Amino acid sequence: MPRAVDPLLRTIGLTIRALRRERGLSQEQLAALADIDRSYMSSVERGLRNVSVLNVARIAAALDVAVRDLLGPREVVRPVVSSGTPRRAATGDLVVDWKPGRYLSLS
Repeated sequence: MPRAVDPLLRTIGLTIRALRRERGLSQEQLAALADIDRSYMSSVERGLRNVSVLNVARIAAALDVAVRDLLGPREVVRPVVSSGTPRRAATGDLVVDWKPGRYLSLS
């Protein structure tokens, strides 16, 4: 039975894949630039690996983006103090209720 893919790992993987394709790189080329095995890169893009911070930094450097650009959707997530459902702020940013110490899902 296939294991479930964590939504955060899936988001990171899809972001990496999109950026790699935008740059016209193959998985093998990106893996070489990041000094990571190609099969490992494949599993990261599919959301099957709990990729380390060091490897995220290597991939970000290889793609010439900030680490934060790989960690979530391209919307800004900000903590707010009131309770409720996610909503758009006046700037169009996504606002999500969150309290320190609680898990924040980016999906």
